[in-house]
Amino acid sequence: MILSPFFGSTSFAVEEAETINTVKKTIKIEMLGGFSIYYNNKLVEEHMRTSAKSWKLLQYLIVHRYRTVSREELIEHFCAQNQPEDPASALHKMVYRVRTALSKGGLPCAGSVIISSRGGYSWNNEIKCSVDIEDFEDLIKKADVLKDYKEEKLNLLLKAISLYKGDFLPNSDDEFWVKSLSHRLRNLYLKSVHSAVEILISMERNEEVENICANALQIDPFNEETFSYYICGLLACGKKVEALESYKRMESLFFDALGESLSDKIRALYDQIQRPAAKEGFPLESVINEWLTEADYPGAYYCDFGVFKTICQIESHQMKRNEKSVYIARINTKHSTESKADGIMMHLGMRIPERLRKGDLFTRSGPGEYMIMLSHLNYEECKTLVTRIMSALDSKYLPDIIGTSIKKVSPM
Repeated sequence: MILSPFFGSTSFAVEEAETINTVKKTIKIEMLGGFSIYYNNKLVEEHMRTSAKSWKLLQYLIVHRYRTVSREELIEHFCAQNQPEDPASALHKMVYRVRTALSKGGLPCAGSVIISSRGGYSWNNEIKCSVDIEDFEDLIKKADVLKDYKEEKLNLLLKAISLYKGDFLPNSDDEFWVKSLSHRLRNLYLKSVHSAVEILISMERNEEVENICANALQIDPFNEETFSYYICGLLACGKKVEALESYKRMESLFFDALGESLSDKIRALYDQIQRPAAKEGFPLESVINEWLTEADYPGAYYCDFGVFKTICQIESHQMKRNEKSVYIARINTKHSTESKADGIMMHLGMRIPERLRKGDLFTRSGPGEYMIMLSHLNYEECKTLVTRIMSALDSKYLPDIIGTSIKKVSPM
């Protein structure tokens, strides 16, 4: 019997050859947000998959499917760590496991997807298939050459954005080759998002701006440009409250994950959120009444740290004229990126406005720190208010409080 390089006999090879001829773009491969192979829109069963290394080998061959990958290159990537006595044989077994797993998972041409040659292995491009990363990049390239066709360019960008369901092969991101490609694809995605959003803004399709940016922030929550567009989209849709809540979440995210305050660029958004809508021609009284209606909030008022600092400076300048007393209270907590440490900051953020008065201000001034501005009170009354906040905390969070302090603001 003549042996086949795939499964050991010519009978299976003939069957595979016949299958190849009948397959016409019925294989679909997704590598963005995960790794899935579909045949005739049916998922090749994941529980049939082989070892992680063998599956990464398949992913590598798909990514480099327009060339033959040498055995030496594959051994270096997938066999070097285990250092087998016969690396070429170990590589051959990995390829065999992939073919077997694909066959059991429901792919008819599984035995022929990987071609073995004297020099190495390659994906069989006679088996036509679509790969999402290739379609993604192709759509972006087509959009890039369109300068004067705004609608057509937008449609291409939106199609590309819809393909990006998550970062490239997130379950294989421990591989260097995955990290480098993932970084490039993410940058392409964000660039496409920003280009599409600019066109949508010019068309006043603000709800789409909001939705696209919200999805992009799930991918990269620290991207300032995306966040700026997101806030603009919310404000254009009249969602001022949602914009403020989003700003506060971004502020907490920077403190919790990076231990940093927001950049000046993001802080400038706070002024944009707080800025009243233009009321040209409206009586001043109606404008003021609208402002006061918008200011009807329960308890103390949360504001950006920059605004908090500015108000403190204003109060200090006015003290000589109105003999007003102003105190700043600070609450410090243990802080880390652990969920429990983040929990105490969220818990405090809810309890502070509940226990203070209207007109009192508070802000998050550091990764594990809140500051409160208290007016028309003496020192003992300020201590009572801080004690009231502490007594409202859930007992499980009390050990996370490092301490509190109260200082009087001096006149400037």
